[in-house]
Formats: sequence, C-alpha cells, structure tokens
Amino acid sequence: MAERTAWLGMYDHPGQRAANDRWWLAIAEGLRAHGIRAPTLLARHLTPDQAWSHPGLLFAQICTRPLALHHAGLRVLAHPAYRGATAPGLHRSRIVVRADDPAATLADLRGRRAAINDAGSNTGMALLRDAVGGTGFFGEVIATGSHRDSARAVAAGQADVAALDEVSAAAFERFEPGSLATLRTIAWSTPVATPAFVAGQGVPIAEVAALRIALEAAMADPGLTAVRDVLGIEALVPPSPGLIERIVAAERATTVRLV
Repeated sequence: MAERTAWLGMYDHPGQRAANDRWWLAIAEGLRAHGIRAPTLLARHLTPDQAWSHPGLLFAQICTRPLALHHAGLRVLAHPAYRGATAPGLHRSRIVVRADDPAATLADLRGRRAAINDAGSNTGMALLRDAVGGTGFFGEVIATGSHRDSARAVAAGQADVAALDEVSAAAFERFEPGSLATLRTIAWSTPVATPAFVAGQGVPIAEVAALRIALEAAMADPGLTAVRDVLGIEALVPPSPGLIERIVAAERATTVRLV
C-alpha cells in the first residue's frame, strides 16, 4: 500500500510554510478524530505532478487546468476564497511588464518575449494566451519554473511580460516587500476558479466526506485565524458543477497556442 501523502505546494512561499504546516495539521487531526490515518507532515519533496499522481494521495491543492486535463479523477472538496482576489472562489492573473517599459496595452507587446512558469499552468500560461488571443503573438516564450522566477525574469530584462497569479503576487508583496516594485500591471486576465482542495483518486467516499468536514472545521476554527490570515484564505466555496467539463471543452475549442 502506498504511503499516504498530503501536499500544499500551490501557495507555499517560505513566509507561509509554517502556516501551511499548521493548516494541514488541523485537517489531519480532524481526520484522526474519525479514525482515519493521515500523515503528519506535508510532502514538500514532491513536484506538483508527482503529488497529484501519487497513488497514496490523501489531500492536495491543484490548479483547475491540470485538474481538468490530466487529473480529473481527483475529487474536488472546495475552492478557497482569497483575500483581495477578484471574487470569492475566483482569481486572476496580473499581466506585468517592467515599470519603464513603453508598452501601454497588450497589443504593444506583439513580437516581444514572454515568460511563463510552466506550459501546463492556468494563470501563468493559459490566461496569458487567452488575453493576447493569437498564435504567434509573442516572438519568444521562455519557461522559468515558477511565478516568482517569471517576475524576476521580467525585472532583469530576460523577458518583457509575464502573467502572475494574483494570489502568488500578493504573497510576494507581503513577504518580500519591494520584490515587484520594478514591475507594473499592464492588464488583468479574465477570472477563473481558484486552485481546488482535492481528495486523492483512491480515497474512499467516507473519507472524502470526512475530509470535507475537517476542512470546514479548520476554516471555522478561531484558533486558526492567524494561520488563515497568513495564507490569505477568507472562505471556502463549494465546487462549481460542470467546471471540469467546461475547461476541457474550452481547451478543445481553442486554436490559440502560446507554446
């Protein structure tokens, strides 16, 4: 039997790691109160795809695009609503350029170099693709591996534009004051569902129900107010019916390719 695993690497800035540890510990304690075996520590050694595909996955957070396209067997528990985001359960990408870049609109960036965190990313790639709306719009696209590195690439002149998840960008500004000071927002993407809290594909239905209860209890626990503040979580939003099907249909329908 595969070792049970929990992963919260979507928003795990160094300034948030202790809060993520405490958030997961509260959920794990809630599961154990129901007699359910749960790991004590988060599996930070796993990459996102390793975590989402792990045969022992119990609990994780996943971007909705890879969820729909590659990991639809995971069971959505809820979408977190983040402080300062566009609407409860939704978030956007901040499309940024250097503060001194002469571009006034996205159209002015045609033929320039874009930085993406990953070709499979929703906020870092797909929302930027949809915003510019044309195959071959950029002259070059580079993959940096993370939103933070995409921001650094633009700041350093290695790229001209990047799309930053607004939740990640808020963490950069909070825990690294001044880190985005040399960048400016030239546009915002359309809003999409926030990365979902999910149960692993092999988790029994009774344990999925217990996970929902434990997650909701952690959200309501006054002792975790400071933890939720650090993570920026203000509420939990129920899964949107048909979300996965809508994402899959939209991806199949698009003829635009950024990479």
